[in-house]
This record gives sequence, C-alpha cells and structure tokens, in this order.
Amino acid sequence: MELRHLRYFVAVAEDLNFRKASERLRVAQPALSSQIRDLEYEVGEKLLDRDTGGVRLTDAGAAFLAGARLTLAQAQQSIEAAREAAKGTRGQLGIGYVAPLLMGFMPECIKAFRGRFPLVEVSLHEMPIPDQLEALRSGAIQLGFMVGGYAPIPKFLERVVVARSPIRAVVGRGHRLARMRQVSLADLAREPLLSFSVRKNMVVHGELIRRNFASRKLKHGHIKVIEGAETFRAMLESGMGVSLVAEIGSLSRSPDLLFKPLKETGEDLTLELLALWVRGQASPMVANFIAEIGRVLPLG
Repeated sequence: MELRHLRYFVAVAEDLNFRKASERLRVAQPALSSQIRDLEYEVGEKLLDRDTGGVRLTDAGAAFLAGARLTLAQAQQSIEAAREAAKGTRGQLGIGYVAPLLMGFMPECIKAFRGRFPLVEVSLHEMPIPDQLEALRSGAIQLGFMVGGYAPIPKFLERVVVARSPIRAVVGRGHRLARMRQVSLADLAREPLLSFSVRKNMVVHGELIRRNFASRKLKHGHIKVIEGAETFRAMLESGMGVSLVAEIGSLSRSPDLLFKPLKETGEDLTLELLALWVRGQASPMVANFIAEIGRVLPLG
C-alpha cells in the first residue's frame, strides 16, 4: 500500500464521484478506478459501493477513511519537518562551551537565534575543550568552541573564527591597580595571578597567561588555578588576585571588576574564538547559529 492509494481513496470518498475525483487528482478515471480496486484487494474489504445511483462508502470504507486521512496528515507533517530541518529551521542543536569564555555573549546569541528559529531546540553543555572535541566526534554535540592557538585542531573538524577580543588585565574595583588607565604585564607580575579551570588538571587559561609573560621574557609569580567560574570571579572581585582575560568573557558583565588595557601589544594579546564542527557535517542549524553570533558579535 502506497500513499497515492490513500490519496486517491480519500478524494473519491470526499467527492463520491470518480469523475470529479479524477479531475481533482489529474489522473485518468480508468487508472483511478484501477488503483481503488488494488487498494480494496490489499485491504481485503470493499470500501466503496458503485452502482448507477453513484458512489457511497461502505462501513469498512468509512472506518478506513478516518485512518487514511490521519496517515496522510502525518506524512505531510513529516515532509514539512524534513524540509524545515534541511533549512535548519527545525531540529536539535547541541552546543559545548566553557562558561567564562562564552557566557558574556552566549545568552544573547541564543535569544536571537531562538527568535529567528523557534522550532530548533538548543541544548548547552558546559565542558572543557578536550571533552568538546570528543563530544563532537561522537555526535553528542554539533557545535563546540575553543581558543585559537590553544592546541592543534583535529583533522576531522572544521573551524571558523567567530570572535576576536583584546586580552585585558582584570582587577577588582578596590585593587591598587584599579586607579591606573593602563596596566603592564610587569605590574601584574608582582600580584597574585589567578587562572580559571573547568576541571582539575585542565589549565588552558594558566598556560595562556604563562605564554604572554614568557614571550616577553618576563617572570611572574605563582599562578593559582581556580576551579569554577563563580569562585574565580568572586576571588577577583574581592581583590585576592588579578588575571588576564578576554573582554568578551562573562566577567565583563561584573560591576565589581575593571578591565584595564595592557601597555604591551602583540597578536598573542588578542584572543580568537573558534567555532568547531565535524568536517562534512555542517548542518544548516550550525551555519544559522554561527551567522547569529556574527550579528550579535560582529568581527569588525
């Protein structure tokens, strides 16, 4: 039994006239009659009574009509869902992220994306970058983010730069450096340095800080690794240390923190944020979300 059999039967059942149904369907009347006979043979019951008085539904035909209409409606819904998914306007989009790096703008991006594509279900998964790479490989998420230059990107992934942000010194409002218009790395070297970690032994942020000092042959003190975004922010706000962070991060929303331009310059003092997806699997949903980031946070 094929969908066309159901469409033909429903048309005849609604018109109760083979000629009118054939005209509506743009199918020759003999072919329509043949298809209805095939359907009745497959069902094993007579669905339509035909005589000189016209066409009428049998009891079996009336019962079959309700199911045929439901099946056709469900098939149409499936077709529409498939077309919407192909355009990226329906489906499920899993996104991996690191909180301090993305949460400064991610809520705004999701809000804008949901406004344009309300039928896409977005799920966020906070995880360190190595876990994001594995989740991308397994299909657990469709989009991940990492800092450019952090590590080699696996060959199975594609990437694009979605944001660039200057790295700033971040200090609490009551800190002695808060009065300065610009801060040098030498100023920070004399302060307790804090780095953020999603998980123990995940010291990406700390390594980036070390590189900034090492590339300028500057020594720094101990870098204390803080696990958890809220603890990291609270320690900075209370003046228990200073750090280097990208201006686009979630810390930029804190009224108790100040972001000071650095006196030093260099490419390593600009953070590039990369969006990652599996090579050859760039779904329209992924492309639509990346485009939305571009609207919220233009590269300039």
